[in-house]
Amino acid sequence: MKAIPHDDMVKFLKLSWEWRHNLNLVMQFGNMEAEIEFFASLIKADGWLKGDHIDLGLYLIRKRQQELEEVEISDWTTTDVFFMNHIHTCFVDDKRKKKQVGWKIRNSLLNVVNGKVPLCGMDWQDAYKVYAPCILTKYKHWVAVMIDLVKCEIKVCDSMVSLIPDEILKEELAPLSITIPNLLNTIDFYEEGVYTNDCSRDWWCPWPIERVDVPQ
Repeated sequence: MKAIPHDDMVKFLKLSWEWRHNLNLVMQFGNMEAEIEFFASLIKADGWLKGDHIDLGLYLIRKRQQELEEVEISDWTTTDVFFMNHIHTCFVDDKRKKKQVGWKIRNSLLNVVNGKVPLCGMDWQDAYKVYAPCILTKYKHWVAVMIDLVKCEIKVCDSMVSLIPDEILKEELAPLSITIPNLLNTIDFYEEGVYTNDCSRDWWCPWPIERVDVPQ
């Protein structure tokens, strides 16, 4: 990771100082509002990233992609923090109704796949990879999940692999491994067969989960 440029930090601190004189000031980023505490918590010695911080960062990435789409075509996109909540809810619902035939997929998930949400999203039919933030609640630890729509597998970027054993990580992410293929099967995502060229398994089975090598 790169350090924040000195000039940018000075500007940020100046903004925070001026903000103290108008605590009701709210900054708007897309459909997200940020008050002074949103930024102040980022520079506190004991500060920690929250879901809103991650959502804003990912929104700015998608917005940048959208602005550059005429000169640079991206084959990947991101979700927001709520995506994993929708995955877990859908998984629990269908597990409860396991005697019924077929999966009932929530509109909230369909909207993500279709690129309607989050803001500046991309239709998954135009993407090869989807990156999603995931908090492992029990450990209060964030990881980045990469959903590979070509190889039909899930990669996990974890900056602290010593914190959570592999078997527990896979157990925590099992709802994603099971729900994603069922979600894509429900909407005939692979009907054309384009994405399955590099997949040696039956893509509708639970997708394998694997950690990737990242700096610790």
